[in-house]
Amino acid sequence: MKSPIDVFGQLLLLRLAEEELAKLFIEQRIFSFVHFYVGQEAVATGVSNSLLSGDRVLGNHRSHGHYLAKGGSLRRMICEILGKAEGCSGGKGGSMHMIDRSQGFMGSSPILGSITSIAAGSSFVQKHNQSHNVTVAYIGDGASEEGGFYETLNISALFKLPLMIVIENNLYSVNSTILDRRSPDFSTEAIVRGFGVSYLKADGNDYFDVYAKSCELLVGVRQGSPAVLECEVFRHMAHSSPLFDDIQGYRKVDLPAVRQEMDCINSLRSLLILEGFSEESLFAVQSRVRELVLREISYASSAIDPNPEDLYSDLYD
Repeated sequence: MKSPIDVFGQLLLLRLAEEELAKLFIEQRIFSFVHFYVGQEAVATGVSNSLLSGDRVLGNHRSHGHYLAKGGSLRRMICEILGKAEGCSGGKGGSMHMIDRSQGFMGSSPILGSITSIAAGSSFVQKHNQSHNVTVAYIGDGASEEGGFYETLNISALFKLPLMIVIENNLYSVNSTILDRRSPDFSTEAIVRGFGVSYLKADGNDYFDVYAKSCELLVGVRQGSPAVLECEVFRHMAHSSPLFDDIQGYRKVDLPAVRQEMDCINSLRSLLILEGFSEESLFAVQSRVRELVLREISYASSAIDPNPEDLYSDLYD
């Protein structure tokens, strides 16, 4: 188990990388859609810290945090987002196609709900090979309403797959609230348990709760009992831009003051101060992480572009 100060550094890496990338987007240096993970860092970090090195993770359109938390290269991620040859997908995938199989990050897909079916295939291979490892797939609350999610629940229970699906319930599908999309009697827990799949709900703004619930579920997942971990969390920025969209008026629960009060980094900073860490020491951690991020952005900015002759490489015939 990582120490709280180490977790603080992890959370800061995800947060500061996103904040600096947001500046690049505003400066029109990023030419693809970008879905920022600001506010949701405790989920990816809490889940990844509960995994073994041989476990696999798959993500969705909002996967910068998933990628980094699983050990993906910050440099290669930034290169990918900037369309550079050194990117983790050769500069061809952009923000929504992160991959680093050497770290067990098997890829991300922006097609909502699709990643659960792919993850089921990954976990089936692990079961067939009698591995002790598991596969984790991240989806949002909107994607959890799609048919592929329900089909995956069924087949994972049928074949007793070592699969855990993490629902990052940030309360909105783009800017449609849950009340706009679900009947009053809708229950994710009832649906999941109805398929014979284990279920727990965690506070996605609380790293320690996510970590504890993830560890609890993974005991059964490693024995062939698939599970769903639903994390209710606040997405700070708009759906697909680095802007804050509170002016649109659709947010009713996660208002700015509430987001700041429950922010995972602010909460952990307060805890560390209670444990005796000084403000200066925590600021030093933050400064070191920001310097790392800026250094990698500087490197990626001057990295070489892909060779046009390689445009059609890495394609299936």
